[in-house]
Amino acid sequence: MKVLHLPTDIGGNSWGLSRGERSLGLFSEVLTLSPSKIGYPSDIQLYDEATSPSRYFKLFKRVCAFFKIRNKYDVFHFNFGMSLIHLLQHPALYHFDLPFYPKSSKLFVTYNGCDARQKYPTMERCKIAACHNKECYGGMCNSGKKDIERQLSIKKMARYVKHVWAITPDLLHYLPQDKASFLPCAVSRFSSERFIPKLQKKLKIVHAPTNQAAKGSSFILAALNKLQLKYPDSLEICLIQNLPFNQAVELYKQADLVIDQIVIGWYGAFAVETMLMGKPVIARIAIEDLKFVPPQMANELLQTIIHADPYNIYDVLERCLHDRTFLKLRAEASIGFANKWHHPEYLAGLTKEKYEGL
Repeated sequence: MKVLHLPTDIGGNSWGLSRGERSLGLFSEVLTLSPSKIGYPSDIQLYDEATSPSRYFKLFKRVCAFFKIRNKYDVFHFNFGMSLIHLLQHPALYHFDLPFYPKSSKLFVTYNGCDARQKYPTMERCKIAACHNKECYGGMCNSGKKDIERQLSIKKMARYVKHVWAITPDLLHYLPQDKASFLPCAVSRFSSERFIPKLQKKLKIVHAPTNQAAKGSSFILAALNKLQLKYPDSLEICLIQNLPFNQAVELYKQADLVIDQIVIGWYGAFAVETMLMGKPVIARIAIEDLKFVPPQMANELLQTIIHADPYNIYDVLERCLHDRTFLKLRAEASIGFANKWHHPEYLAGLTKEKYEGL
């Protein structure tokens, strides 16, 4: 069976799944439109954003790629809710290529976050969410237009795919219940390296937000600054932004504690990568969404991730500062949890079962 993951790779999930599928005997490749900004590899790249290609050139490359791949693979696994030719100018152009794959092929899709999540339904459903912040990703969802685009996009995608996966469980509120399920992100990077925190007198706390509004960074930084005023000799704050990836990794290795986010309700690939290093991680976990997660994973998660939200982040950090045994136990749990539930081969077994069984 030949599998192609396309057309993008969020957090290295496509690459991790693909390598896991290869280890199970599948021929599996990753196609991305352009190279990853943070170093995730792929087997096929259509163009380089650094050369500033025009949108017409990009469309031309996508169309050419479609004719090259449509008869080459048995399974097409789309990522970030996108097909290869997904044009947003009009709903009729959403996932334009989906009807034209061979009937013998099988189509699947993974949703990763804001490709499915919708601002105003989320605000109605959740007291705590990044969607409450008007500055989240530059306010691109404030008009409500993105909510409608995502609803229509999901509806069309669902007509053609055999199964839908969600990387974060809250997305299942927006995906078709009859064919959607939770699939943890596949992370392989750093799996052979361990940088267990030394937990000396001064605690080094790392926060590396890609978007501060989406991660609740204002609450995190306020709590850290308050804590530093109270305990000036007991912690070091390391805010990582706009650094080359390799430099950022060196700072992650030195961390005693990593803060992922406290508003989204789940944790991302960055958190898993640092957990594989042996770092304890703080993140908000939306307890109401654990019903979508395998019960054993949910139970182990609550014993691994250090839960915090905007209302208790200061108290959680203060406990971490004083209770080093607590941090040590969470650091030890992180490695086992990440290797068990985010291992590419384990997750590839789940995708392979769907590829072959439907």
